[in-house]
Amino acid sequence: MKNFIFLYITFLIGTTTFSQGNVGPSNVIIPNGQPASGVIDGVYEKKDVLAKKRAIPYEFVRENDYVWGKRTWSYIDLREKINHPLYYPHEFLDTLTGDIITSAQGRYSLYFILKTALQKGQIMGYYDTRLPDLSKGEFLTKTGGDAFTMPASRDYSLPISSDFQYQKDISEMIGTVTEGKTEDKSAINPATSANSPVYHLKSVTNTTANKIYTAKNRNDASVLDPATETFDPLLAAQDATGNPATVSFKVNITTFRQPSTIIKYWLKEDWFFDKERSILDVRTIGLAPVAQTDSSEQVLFWVYFPQLRDVLKNYYVYDPKSMVGGNTFDHLFMTRRFNAVVFKESTLYDRKIEDYRFGVDALYESEKVKNTIRTFEHDVWNF
Repeated sequence: MKNFIFLYITFLIGTTTFSQGNVGPSNVIIPNGQPASGVIDGVYEKKDVLAKKRAIPYEFVRENDYVWGKRTWSYIDLREKINHPLYYPHEFLDTLTGDIITSAQGRYSLYFILKTALQKGQIMGYYDTRLPDLSKGEFLTKTGGDAFTMPASRDYSLPISSDFQYQKDISEMIGTVTEGKTEDKSAINPATSANSPVYHLKSVTNTTANKIYTAKNRNDASVLDPATETFDPLLAAQDATGNPATVSFKVNITTFRQPSTIIKYWLKEDWFFDKERSILDVRTIGLAPVAQTDSSEQVLFWVYFPQLRDVLKNYYVYDPKSMVGGNTFDHLFMTRRFNAVVFKESTLYDRKIEDYRFGVDALYESEKVKNTIRTFEHDVWNF
C-alpha cells in the first residue's frame, strides 16, 4: 500500500512538471493584466491609481462671501532647492521632433508635461506677447498674456494633428520656429503605384494658400485629402496660367527648447477672504514658464491653471521620503509646497516692484506684500 501511495505521488509531481512546459516553477504568480512584453518595471503595474485620482475640488465661493481680495503676481525660482521637484528630471529632447531621448523612469519635469499637453490639445496656450499680423492691418505688438486674450488658433472641427495653424502657434510658444521653403505636394497614386503630383479640386476657391507643416509632421504632406485634392488633372482647378493647380505646403522647422532652460514659473493668483468659511484662501489663476535666453529671461506662454489641473493630476511628483509617493503635481500646487516671490500686486499704479525698488529692497518689498496679507488674516480674528 505504501509503495502504491509513493508511486502515485511521484506520478502527480512528474505530470505537473511536464504539463507546465516553459512556464517555470509552479510558485510563480503572474499578475492579471500583465503587459504583452511580460515585463513589469517594478513591483506592480502602475496603471490604476492615477486613473482614479481626481483634482482636489475647489470650495464654492459666493460673490457675497468674497469680502476682501488682493491679486498678486509671483515667480517660482526653480534654482531654489524647495522648488526642485518642478525642475527635475532634465529630459533630453530631440530638438527637431521634441521627443524624449533620455529621461528619468516614470517621472517628468513640469515643463515637459506642459509642452506635451499643449501639443495634444489637452490645454490651451495663450501668447504672452504677440507680434502684429500685417495681413490684418496690425502694427503694434500685443502684450498682457496673463489676461488670456491671445489664445492659439484652434479649429475644433479638425483633429489636433490636422490643425496646422494650431500646431504652428504652439510651436512658436514651446520652440523657435524657422520658416522653410515652399514645396509641392506629391503622393503615391493607387492607379499607377507611382509618386504623382497632387492637385486642388475644382471646388477649391483659394488654390494659392499653403498648408503649414512642422518638421515632425512633414511626412503627413504625402497624405491625400479627397475632399479638396485629386490626382486627376482633368478634375483639378486651374492656376493663373491655365495649368492644373498643384497643392503646395510650407515646412516650418521648430527647434524645441530643452526643459533645463526653464528657470522660473510665473503665477497669477487671487488671495481672498471667504466669509462663509471664515478663512483666507488663495486661487491660482494662471501659470507661465520662463526660459533663460542668451541675454535675458523670456515668458513663453500662459496657461489657465484650473484647466491645467486635469492634466497635473495624472503625473506623480518626486517624494524624497518614499519611492511610492502618491502625490501629484496638482497636490503640490494645492498644498503650496513651493516658494514664490511676489514681484507685482494689484495697486493704483499697476506696476512691478522692480519699477520702484531695486536689489535687496525689492525682496523686502515682496515680503511686505506677503505680510500685508498675513496681517489682514490676523486682524480678522483679533477681537
